[in-house]
Amino acid sequence: MTERTTEAKGLEEEIVGTIIDVESYYDENERQSYGVLMLKDEDNRLRSVLVPFDPYFYADIPDRLAEQLRESLLDHRGERIEVKDVEKVTRTFVGKPVTLYKIVCYHPSQVPALRNILGDYPVYEAKIPYIKRFMIDKDIQPFTKVRVTVKGRKADEVERISDITPKLKLAAFDIEVYNPQGVPDYRRDPIIMISYATDPSKEGTSSDKNGVITYREINLPFVKETADEKEMLNRFAHIVSQIDPDVLIGYNIEKFDFPYMYKRAKVKGITLSLGRSDDKDISPDLMVVRKGSSVTVRIPGRTYLDVYEAVRFLNTVGAARFTRLTLKSAYREFSGGGELESKDTVNRHDIWKAWEDDRSREDLARYNVEDSRAALYIGEKILPLEIELSKLARQTLPETARSTTGRLVESLLMYYSQLRGEIVPNIPDESTVRIRMANPIQGAYVKMPEPGIYKDIVVFDFRGLYPSIIISHNVDPATLNCECCDDEEAFVSPIGHKFCKKRRGLIPTVLEMLLDRRIEIKKRLKKLDPDTEEYARLYARSQAYKIIANSFYGYLAYPRSRWYCRECGASVTAWGRYYIKETIKKAEDMGFRVLYSDTDSVFLLLGDRSKEDALRFMEEVNKSLPGKMELELEGFYPRGVFVSKRGSENSEKGAKKKYALIDEQGRIKIRGFELVRRDWSEIAKRTQMNVLKAILKEGDPKKAVRIVKETVNKLRKGEVPIRDLVIYTQIQRNPKSYTVKSPELSAARKGIERGLDIKEGSVIGYVITRKGKSISDKAELAEYANDYDPNYYIDNQIIPAVYKILKELGFTKDELKGLGKQHTLNAFFTD
Repeated sequence: MTERTTEAKGLEEEIVGTIIDVESYYDENERQSYGVLMLKDEDNRLRSVLVPFDPYFYADIPDRLAEQLRESLLDHRGERIEVKDVEKVTRTFVGKPVTLYKIVCYHPSQVPALRNILGDYPVYEAKIPYIKRFMIDKDIQPFTKVRVTVKGRKADEVERISDITPKLKLAAFDIEVYNPQGVPDYRRDPIIMISYATDPSKEGTSSDKNGVITYREINLPFVKETADEKEMLNRFAHIVSQIDPDVLIGYNIEKFDFPYMYKRAKVKGITLSLGRSDDKDISPDLMVVRKGSSVTVRIPGRTYLDVYEAVRFLNTVGAARFTRLTLKSAYREFSGGGELESKDTVNRHDIWKAWEDDRSREDLARYNVEDSRAALYIGEKILPLEIELSKLARQTLPETARSTTGRLVESLLMYYSQLRGEIVPNIPDESTVRIRMANPIQGAYVKMPEPGIYKDIVVFDFRGLYPSIIISHNVDPATLNCECCDDEEAFVSPIGHKFCKKRRGLIPTVLEMLLDRRIEIKKRLKKLDPDTEEYARLYARSQAYKIIANSFYGYLAYPRSRWYCRECGASVTAWGRYYIKETIKKAEDMGFRVLYSDTDSVFLLLGDRSKEDALRFMEEVNKSLPGKMELELEGFYPRGVFVSKRGSENSEKGAKKKYALIDEQGRIKIRGFELVRRDWSEIAKRTQMNVLKAILKEGDPKKAVRIVKETVNKLRKGEVPIRDLVIYTQIQRNPKSYTVKSPELSAARKGIERGLDIKEGSVIGYVITRKGKSISDKAELAEYANDYDPNYYIDNQIIPAVYKILKELGFTKDELKGLGKQHTLNAFFTD
């Protein structure tokens, strides 16, 4: 720990360092709140810098009440509240100037106390957490390089000198817990192994960088043995100190590993010093606080990335697709098909059995260290994007990983509101949310396709349709129905709402900034080598801009949004419907047949028209579009399959967002088919993909039918591995609350009876076995299934997965199952 020599002498010191994390601190003697920057200086030393920052909020109160606050005459639960300052200020709220009192407090806890005292008087920005408020007001971006001039440990100003994140030191870890009762209990069940990894190239070799710590003998070179659990926990803390990572990584560490380690350490009468601190007032000990379902983890001097939370976020925004949110599934996605071999040697429910068996314990150690290496591998892939999102939103890395896109948009808008002197709207109460939800906004226009197999398709997309509408028409709650523009001067939406043309709103301003910056970054990327660190960094930044920009409309129309505006949301979708219909009309006027249209895209059949004709059509559309709106070529596709709606045997109407196309490079683009859903078995998804390849890539419908018949025969003969028959689903409610019996519920309840922790939100995998009278009776968790019901998989998985495709070629279900005579093929392509 560095001594406080500069503080004692009152000398000034300049520190240049990278912000790793942000803490808060209150000095009782000085009665001063601080934001604490955890900096890694240029000598790789941790430096904690205290930046004074007073918590505050705004209130619309009478002058007499403001005077009482100044004189500390208000009580809260028998204690007098003494505020630091009360200042009358002028701000802007929803486009109009307002005069409010800015109430400055000594300690963050005074803010909610004063909010309660003020009762029904309007209060603003009182529910913004202290660290977020500090980061927004001081423009603190994690992982940027800053310069501070400190006197002792304190600095008044923070100067950013580079937004390039230097190379960070990473380490991953994973714990294994004794679980004979299924769900481990920290009061009863010990941690039996802790693995760690800092170099993904190490394949389980003996190394200080990769290993397993445990307290039973395991004859493997990477295993370190300790006397007991207490020594194992202390050894892990020591190893973390030796490795000295900036970021700790793991899978589901925020809700499981950290809390369990923290509680087991308390049971053993020790603390886990996983952090680092150069300040005697800031403890390096791991701290975990649980409030309801939320968990707060503090590791002073370091930060952490929960890969599970990051993967869940990427899956939600569509940046990646996972059949299950497991480490195994995520690793397969990020490694391009790589497998975690140890997952097949150890059943997670039987970890306690492996611990008791000398031979299986070696498998358990490999399983444990492989989990750490896999989490580290994924973490390295995800971290650049998470860092850029953290910088944009001005929030810490753990908060970013668990955020929704709406929370990221909200944080960004808060920052620019503060810069513009605008008051941040309050979070709506539940009654307001219910009213908003009861009055939904009309969505996009969809022209349904006729089901069939088509050739020579061209697809156009509006580039960021909703963002470009918001920017081009200045859509914002503060510009709605302004007093400075009449109907002829304003932007008037197709449903009659008008938006100011003279004064730019917050939302279109910030959104335009994001899109402009992304355009500039994409230009720079074209000039860079994709293998360079600069390319990776800028690509991650571009993706961060894209994710947040594409989330603005959803946030604007989200009933729980601070900036919710029904008129704004409805106007955006109305303009969207208008422009897509106008585009369809122009296409038809120019002789194209419009096959399908949905929200922001148009699918045209070339017919006897050329590619050049299609490009001229795009140019004509763009000439008529306002502002930043632009129609782009998405691609030319030699073949495509569009299927009918679910449950409609002979429907002439196609399904929304359910098609497959093959491009000119032979790549298949799929939307809405079973193979991109997790609630279909692997055998069904693989069969469907092979059928699509046969039709789209090879143009061979007879081969497609052979593929189906061969799969059906293998199922009947019992030749399909059980792992290919697992159906994954998420339990949407408490399993005990369901009244209707279903296969997944039956499997879940059987698991609960075995002591497994299956609850609302759990993702389970089950197999339909032979034993039982009904399908629900036959459902069994995958790890306990020994056989399967071939008829179920033929009738409920394989045939439904391919029939909507192959019926367009004239085949019946019986023919696909090999039970009937082959039908004469219809014309292969629909004109």
